[in-house]
This record gives sequence, structure tokens and C-alpha cells, in this order.
Amino acid sequence: MKVLFCTFVIISGCVATNYLSTDGLTNLFIRAGKNNLNHSDWGTIHDLAEILYLPQDEFVNDETRLAGRSNLFCVLCRSVFSAFIDLVNAGVNDEDLVDSIVLICNTLSIVSPKVCHGAVLLNVPILSYIVRNTPEAEASTFCGVFFQTAIETENCRYNDERFNWKVELPPSGEISKISYDNRKPLTVAIITDAHIDPLYEENGVADCSEPTCCRKGQTPRNHKYTYNPDRDESIILKSLNIVNGEPIIDIGVAKTLREVRNVTRKSERFEPPAGYWGDYRNCDSPIRAYDDVVDRIHSSHKDVDLIYYMGDTIDHHVWETTYELIDDVNQYLVNKLRKTFGDVPVIATIGNHESQPTNQFAPERISQEKLNTTWLYESLARKWGIYLTEEAKTTLRRRGDFSMVVRPGLRVISLNTNIAYKNNWWLVFDPLDAKTHLDWLVCELYNAEKAGEKVHILTHIPPGVHDLVNPWTREYNRIVNRFQQTIAAEFNGHTHTDEFKVFYSIEDKDIPIAVSWGGGSASAYSNNNVNYKIAVLDPNNYNPISISNYVYNLTEANLTPNRRPHWFKLYDFKNTYGVKDLSPNSLNELVYSMVTDKKYLLDIYSAFYTKLSDRRWPYCSNDCKIANLCRIVVTVLFDRKKCEELTKLYYSRK
Repeated sequence: MKVLFCTFVIISGCVATNYLSTDGLTNLFIRAGKNNLNHSDWGTIHDLAEILYLPQDEFVNDETRLAGRSNLFCVLCRSVFSAFIDLVNAGVNDEDLVDSIVLICNTLSIVSPKVCHGAVLLNVPILSYIVRNTPEAEASTFCGVFFQTAIETENCRYNDERFNWKVELPPSGEISKISYDNRKPLTVAIITDAHIDPLYEENGVADCSEPTCCRKGQTPRNHKYTYNPDRDESIILKSLNIVNGEPIIDIGVAKTLREVRNVTRKSERFEPPAGYWGDYRNCDSPIRAYDDVVDRIHSSHKDVDLIYYMGDTIDHHVWETTYELIDDVNQYLVNKLRKTFGDVPVIATIGNHESQPTNQFAPERISQEKLNTTWLYESLARKWGIYLTEEAKTTLRRRGDFSMVVRPGLRVISLNTNIAYKNNWWLVFDPLDAKTHLDWLVCELYNAEKAGEKVHILTHIPPGVHDLVNPWTREYNRIVNRFQQTIAAEFNGHTHTDEFKVFYSIEDKDIPIAVSWGGGSASAYSNNNVNYKIAVLDPNNYNPISISNYVYNLTEANLTPNRRPHWFKLYDFKNTYGVKDLSPNSLNELVYSMVTDKKYLLDIYSAFYTKLSDRRWPYCSNDCKIANLCRIVVTVLFDRKKCEELTKLYYSRK
């Protein structure tokens, strides 16, 4: 998605002067769409490319580096989409739009021609369909959703009343209490984010010219110059000015950037090739690494009763995904679990990488070929069907959600969060589609409440993160508050890091009411160690009574490719953090102790956040640790009061 946006914004701002208005940028992109660019236009395009340039690893991995560019990106994005909307409404067809964008991208070598062509070709048909069929679609909405962040609440704001929705909650009633004769605790293996790359190449190029590497046929990246974030970003910040309330871009900054960058051009350097078991760099997992995760769980935990898989099976080569590859890899994942664990039930949820193109989840009523998501839901219903009830399969085929009882008294709800993902263009087409999924969740929880069932909710994307649109996070939080006595646990994936979240009462922000547990990742992408978790559940109320995390060090594993990785228990949560249980109250006490009398626990949490990754945890500063902590207590996007309270406590005590 970032590849597509980068391509679009580069070609948006071209006039003959050093200063570009939003109108000038919009008109430039219109000319580009009509292949009417002149020599001066091309010069300005090169200047904008210089301003926006980021080394590939910074562009993919470190969003904090982009924070200072957020206003600049927003201005460019709005100009791009304004022009795109004008071109579509003027009748320019998809083929011409794709050709124009790809031509400019290839001329500038923003990314490889293969990446540019693939990303544009996959996404333009969806964008043009949305524009043609959505009178309310505005550039500000496309960009405001795409560029929303957890911290900068005022950046790139949009005013689309269609996003001001709320779910209806039933009044609280008497909760049925049914006793079940369950004597044995339930053991659940939690796996997430396999990101299997069937084309992974051992000893291949791990530092390549494309956003994701370690795949057959890729070429080494040309290290253009030494990236200095303090130097480069301070210069780039000067490029955006506000004149009479309107943003103006000074492309003269490009000259300064060229001068300082030419002084620090990089010489060629040796980059180690891709490892046998995977790579910390922007690489997905070889099949053998996924197989090893499954085999290790099977050999080390003979008492597994249930497996939760939290989604994201497909790789990050988003410019070259195909229906066939997605189908094959999804089938492989299920086949391996079935072959290894036999009749042990596997309950899964859908990740944002499962769709074609990546991140795109259309409303149920969209049926056109290469636009609909029904193909995915039906495909997964066939693959997961051996584990599902007929009712669950029917719901999955329609909307990507399902609900079913897996043990007496335990209902598992697999909720499709991808429809509320900020990178899903279809949000602009119909924001209320996300609401229908939460309406369905409310009905399922209400029925479970009346039946005396406890519920586990499985979602791919965690609650409260900036990847989800604000109304979804707000309304989901209301749902958790309402059904806190019914929801026994929540599990999610997506972030690849090891984390948990604490929900607080809407009426009293000091009262913790629920906990959501992250699964980590069965992939090292990017700069993480691989892991899985084992949760043991109380046999009567299905609350977690212990959660353990198992990992291996990827550097060590790649040194001995002739033997399997050395797995070890990273922690048992209760013992490592010294909590009496895994209840919301105990975890709330833990959070406060991390910023007061036991700050060393925050050090431990931050080290375990990336599962002791050699590439990340030794470099986590105090601000980094606080950022990790804040992710625990923010469950509604933009509501950071609890985060601010904890931050003050941390820095006020030595």
C-alpha cells in the first residue's frame, strides 16, 4: 500500500516555480494522467522524489521516521486523490491511468518496475470503482483514513459524517449461570502471522531493491547515500509552509538535500545473504520455518486441546500476489496443522494479507470479479470447514466472521477486523459495512449471555491500534464494557510483537474490566524472533490461568542450518511478572508497578516485546519503553488519557 501511495504522490506536484500550491499539485497529476507533462514538470517531479526519498528499510519499518513528514504526505495525498477523482469522473479509463502512473514511476526508479507495475495494476481498478460509485468519496477521506496515527490526532483530519456511527447495545440483564462438568483445564496453542513465502531463497538477497526480500530472482539494493534522520528530516520539514491558511511546498529544498546527500554517498557494502530459517530483515518465512513451529508445538505440548490461528498466512510481496498463490498457501497451512495434530480443532481468523489485493475487503454486496472478497471467504470455508459447524461455515462464506461452541460452555467468535483496517480502500465506499460486523458481534454475545456461555473473541488486528478506524475502536470498547461478564478472553495477532491490552470501564477509568492478548508472530518479519504461545484455561469459566511464550533466537538458528532451531520458554507470564493471576485487576496493578516501584518490569516487557530480537530490544530507549506501555492501555484510538497518566508517573519517579 505504501508503494502505491509513494508512486502517486511523487507525480502529483509539478509546476515551473519553486513553490507548489495544492491546486498546482492537483493540476500536475491531471496532466500526468493525460500524458501531458512537459520538461519543467519532469524537473519538479525529480525534486519531489528527492524530498520524499527514504531508504527502503526506513520506509518499510520505522513509522516514527515519517512522523515529521505527516503533514507533507497529507497535502500530497489530497492533491493526488483530488486529481484521481477528477480524472475518473472525466472518463479516463483504468488502463490509461495505470499506464501513466507506471511510466512515471519507472522513469524515476522510485521502486523497481516490477513493484510499481504490480502495485498500481492491482489497486487502480478498486479505487476507480469506488470513485465512480461513491458520490461522497473525497480526497480528504481517502487520505485521512490512510494516514491516521495513534498520536497525531489532528493530522490529516477528515469530516465524513458517514463515519459517525454507533452500535446499539441491549440493556444489561440477568446473566444465566450454567454449571458444566469440566474437570481438566483446557490447553490452547496460539499461532499467528505465519507469512509463508513459498519462493523464499536460502542465501538469497536479503537487502534487495524491493520492499520485501529473500525471494528468488531479486537483486541487491543500491545504497544511494547514508541516511541521517536528524539531518534529512530537519531539512524536509522546511519544505512545507502555510501561506494565508493554505499549504505551500517549497521544492527548492530538493537542492539542499542533493548537496548534503552527495557528500555522504555510500560505497558498496557486503550484506549477509538470507538465512536458512528466515531473516530479521524485510523477509517472510520459508516453509520449513512454519513447519518447525507446528512440529515443535506437537512434540513439546502433548496436551493441546485446541489451536487458535490468528491470521496473516500470506507473504508481504504485495505487488505480486495472485489468487492461485494465496489459495495454495492457505491450503498448505491447514494441511500441515491437520496432518500434525489430527482431530485437534483449529479455530482461525482472517488476516489482512489473505485478500487480493492485500488489505482489500469489500462489502458483501460487491460481486464483480476481481473486486469482491467473497472468493476468499468461500475458499477459507472450504479449507477450514473440517473444523466448523454448518452454521459457522455459512456465516464465514458471507462476511468472513463466524461463531461456534467449541466446548460445553465455551463459544469462540472469529471477528473479521480487516473491514475496518485503515488501508482498506472500501472503507471510503461504505463506512457502515464495518458497523454491520459489530452489530453481528453484539447479537452473538447477547445470545451467549442468555445461554450462560463464556466467549473467546479472536481478531487479527488488536483493539485500539491506529490501524483501525476510530469509530470501530470506540464501539468495540463499548461492546467489551457491556459484555465484560461474558467475554472470558480475547486474542489477536497482526503486530508481530508480544503485547497485551487492558480495557477500562467507561464509567470509571480506574477500573480495569478486560484483557486482550497478542500472539506475536510465527515469522521474523521484521526484526522479531519467531514465537508461539500456550494458554491454559480455567475449566469452569475459560479465563486464562497461565500463558507462556516460546521462542528461538534467529541469529543462533541460522548459524546451524543443519539442525532445528533451539526453542526455549521465554516466560511464564505469572511467574515472570510476579502477578497472582491474569485478571484485569492484576494486569492493571502490573502496569502501574512498571512506572512506579518496579520499573525493571517495564525493561523486561520491552525486551520481550520483540521476543529478545538481536536487532531491536537492546536499543529500546525510555521513550521506546513508554510507547510500548501506552499500547497496553490505549483501546480507543485517540483516547490517550491513561497513557498520559502513566507517562507522568514514569518520569516523575526516579
